[in-house]
Amino acid sequence: MTPILLGDFVGPLGQAEAAKKLGSSQVAISKALKADRLILVSTDPSGAVSSFEIKVFPGGGSRDKARLDLEEIVSQMTKFGQSGAPAVNPSSAGGA
Repeated sequence: MTPILLGDFVGPLGQAEAAKKLGSSQVAISKALKADRLILVSTDPSGAVSSFEIKVFPGGGSRDKARLDLEEIVSQMTKFGQSGAPAVNPSSAGGA
């Protein structure tokens, strides 16, 4: 399944049920939604739910930074995937 935003996942379930499915707490879900964190949730064909967060790097600093734009992130990830360059330098993966 295509990942969806946390808010879209929580909407039909409610925070408590979404938290159970993610192995989290209702409070953590509430805080993540209030902070408008960019968390994506996906469900595989077996029904297992997983999530990941996309964050600015480095993480410290001003809270005045512009919010990450999901469309731009997907666009950049697509370009990266098509570059043909290896994602990991073989020497750093214990190869050479």
